[in-house]
Amino acid sequence: MKFEYTLAELSTAITALEQVYGKVSVLDPYLGTVLDPATLQPTDKAEELTALDETGRGVQLAQADDGPELVLYQGIQADARPCVLAFHCCMPHNLQSSAGAENSFNRVLAQMQDELRRDYLTGVYNARYLDTEYRRYAEPQAQAGKPVGVVMARVNEYWSLRQNESANAADCCLNMAAGILQLSVGTDDKAAVLARLEDGLFAVVTVGTPAAQVARKLQDALDNSRREFSISLSRRGSFTVQLASAEWGETPAWDMMFSLAQQRL
Repeated sequence: MKFEYTLAELSTAITALEQVYGKVSVLDPYLGTVLDPATLQPTDKAEELTALDETGRGVQLAQADDGPELVLYQGIQADARPCVLAFHCCMPHNLQSSAGAENSFNRVLAQMQDELRRDYLTGVYNARYLDTEYRRYAEPQAQAGKPVGVVMARVNEYWSLRQNESANAADCCLNMAAGILQLSVGTDDKAAVLARLEDGLFAVVTVGTPAAQVARKLQDALDNSRREFSISLSRRGSFTVQLASAEWGETPAWDMMFSLAQQRL
C-alpha cells in the first residue's frame, strides 16, 4: 500500500477505496478531527482513534448507526502531513446461516469488542477504554452534579521486581494487586471501574461516590488481604500499594483530575 500522497493522489485513492469499503475517511491523529481529503481542512470531530502499532496500523470494533462495523486504520503522509486513513467495514446483517451459527458469530463479535477494552495482562479495563467510552459516560455525570473522582493506585515493588527478579515475577505481583482492587471495586460499571494505565499503575474512576471514600475502601481491602505472590517455585514475595485520590470538583477537566491524583502519589 502507498503511504505518501499528494492531495490529488489522496482524493483519487479514497474514491477507489470507497468502491470496496463502505466509508473511507482521513483523520488528524493530533487534533482528533475528520479532514477534507481535497484540502486537509477539518470538517468534523472524529471518534476517538485507537492506538496504532509501530507500522502505523490499528483496528477497532465500533457500533455504527446501522450495526457493528470493523474500522481499520493506517498511518500515511498526505502532502507531507501525518494523517490516518480509516476504513469502515460494515459487518454482515444477514449471515444466511442457521440460528446457531449466527448466534456464535454474534458472541465472537461481542467477545472481541470486550477484549479490545481489556488489559491483556490483568483482565481489568485498559487505558483506552477509560479515556474514551467511560469518559463519555462519566463527564456528563459530573456536569450534572454527581460526585466523580479518580483513585490512583501504584504497585510500589513493580519496577524493582522487573529489574532485580524477572518480568514474570513483576507480572504475578501486578495480577495479584489487580485481583484485590477489582474485588473491592465490584462489577457495577456505572458506579466505578478499574483500569490499568501503565506498568504498575492503576486508576479507579468512581461515579456517585466521593473518590476519597473509595480510596479508604480500597485501602481496607488491601490491608485485609494477603499481598503475596510467587517469585519462583521456591520463593514468594509481598507488595505494597500506594493510593491517592482527586475529585472532579478540584479541577476543571478530566485530564487535570488524573494529573492531580498522580501528583499526589
